[in-house]
Amino acid sequence: MSATSRLRPANQRSQSWRGVWCLVPIAAVVAGLGGAASPVRAQGAAADTRPTVAIMPYFNNGSVLNHADYDALGKGIADVLITELAGNSALRVIERDNVQKVLDEQNLGASPRIDKETAAKVGKLVGVHHMIFGGFIIDPKGVMRLDVRSVDVETSVVEHVETVTDKSENLLAILTTLADKLNKGLKLPPMPGGATRPAVAPEATKPGRWRNLILYARAEDANDKKQPAQALALYKDFLDKTPTTILASQRRRAEQKVRELSSGS
Repeated sequence: MSATSRLRPANQRSQSWRGVWCLVPIAAVVAGLGGAASPVRAQGAAADTRPTVAIMPYFNNGSVLNHADYDALGKGIADVLITELAGNSALRVIERDNVQKVLDEQNLGASPRIDKETAAKVGKLVGVHHMIFGGFIIDPKGVMRLDVRSVDVETSVVEHVETVTDKSENLLAILTTLADKLNKGLKLPPMPGGATRPAVAPEATKPGRWRNLILYARAEDANDKKQPAQALALYKDFLDKTPTTILASQRRRAEQKVRELSSGS
């Protein structure tokens, strides 16, 4: 299938997905995902013809040693990659919570590992062109290998694969590089000139900064598991220990979750 075919608007491809919508109540999808994530649009609204991308809410942890230490990190990796891709206004990137909601409703996140079939199924439910998933390994010397795959949701075929390897200390910069590679490899619109790159800052390259992302990921994991007291404590810990010059998007979410969890909402 040509790149042009893969990137055609969702409203031209929805016929092949019609059968999928019977898996969930349409009203629930519209209410839960919001207009940005659903192919159902308000009458008279202009069609959004941008290529649409979603990322599975967590990356598989293949590390053998210290597995538990890194287990939640996959959620942080996915979150920063979403932020990086969303910096390109020529794309429509689905928010993490919307994808997580579909996983929960369809019980598709029960398995600890995500494969291409699950990724394609979730991609159809949220109405995207490209569904991205992957995994990582950190060896005893602290070297990280990060593998990412993109599934063409219409065909369920893996259309592109990227691998980056570097010291785990450089994780935030790795994710910026990875977002650029995905943009080019999937032939998506290029990043606009002068676009802000959320993960690239001098502070982000200092030793230990990737562990700030682990703190955030653990908070997200506790929140997903409906453990409000633990999630609140972890979000506060992340905010206390993370410089304001890095992970700005994650800081905004953590502040929002602290307000919500503190008020019991």
